[in-house]
Amino acid sequence: MNAPKAKHDAPQSSFRLLVEYDGGRYQGWQRQGTKQTAAGVKTIAGTLDRQLHRAGIKVLHIGGSGRTDAGVHALGQVASLQLANPLRPSELRQILEASLPYDISIVTIEPCPPEFDPRRDAISRSYIYQIALRKSAFAKSYTWWPKAALDFDLLEKAWRMFEGNHSMAAFADLAPDENPHCQIYKCETKVCGSMLLLRVTGKFFLRKQVRRMVGAAVHCGMGKVGLEQVKRDIKTPKGDATLFWAERAAPAAGLFLEFVSYPGGAGIAELSPVLKII
Repeated sequence: MNAPKAKHDAPQSSFRLLVEYDGGRYQGWQRQGTKQTAAGVKTIAGTLDRQLHRAGIKVLHIGGSGRTDAGVHALGQVASLQLANPLRPSELRQILEASLPYDISIVTIEPCPPEFDPRRDAISRSYIYQIALRKSAFAKSYTWWPKAALDFDLLEKAWRMFEGNHSMAAFADLAPDENPHCQIYKCETKVCGSMLLLRVTGKFFLRKQVRRMVGAAVHCGMGKVGLEQVKRDIKTPKGDATLFWAERAAPAAGLFLEFVSYPGGAGIAELSPVLKII
C-alpha cells in the first residue's frame, strides 16, 4: 500500500518584496539546490532563505520575477515570499535589515495573496546597460568601458534591430527544446555625460540574451561587426552564430534588472544612469 503524499504547509504569511542588489559576489538570483552555504555557491534568493532560516523563520517558497546571471545587478527585482510563520511586514523588515549583507537591500515589503507569482504575473521587464565612454576610477564594477571610439549612429541602429518578435537563438543560451522567440517592445539609447545607456524592455528574456545583444550593438559601434550580420543572425542565424555572439557578450558588471511591470502598476521612469560619470 502506498503511503499518502505529504501535504504542503499552508503559508501563514505571504509578501511581495522589491529587492535591490549588487550582483558582483553572487551567482545570480535563483537558488541552486542545496549548494547555498557560507563558503559555497551564493545566490540572492539563497542568501534570503539562509538568513530567514537562521532567524527561525521557515520559508515555504521564494520566487523572483526573473533569474539574473552571475554578476548582474538589480534595481527592481520583484520577489514573492511565503512563510510558515505569521509575520507582519515590519517584523520581516527588521529581521532582513539586521541580517542581510551590505550588497542586498529590501526596498519595499507588502502583504500579497499567496497565489501571487512575480514571474508569471509580470507583463514586461526592463534591463539597463551602462557603457562608460572614458576610463573611470570608480565605475568598473557597474559599467563596461570598451576602450574604443563608438559610432553612436551604427550602435543605435544595431540596438533597434532587436525590437519585435524574433528568434534569439543566436543570442542566448537555450535549454533543449526551449522556445527561442522573444517579444521585445522597445530598445532605447541615451548619452548622459560620459555614460551611454542602453535599455531594453520585453515580455521576458532568455539566459545571456541581453548581454549578447549589448555586445552585438557595441561591436557594430566599434566597426568590428556589420549591421547586416546582426540582421542576418536575428532572421536566419548560421550554425556558428551562437558561439560568435557568446564570445562578444558584454560583461555582466554593466547590466541591471531595472523594472518589472505588472497589470495596473506604475509606468517605467525616464532612462537615467545608476552611476554618473561626468
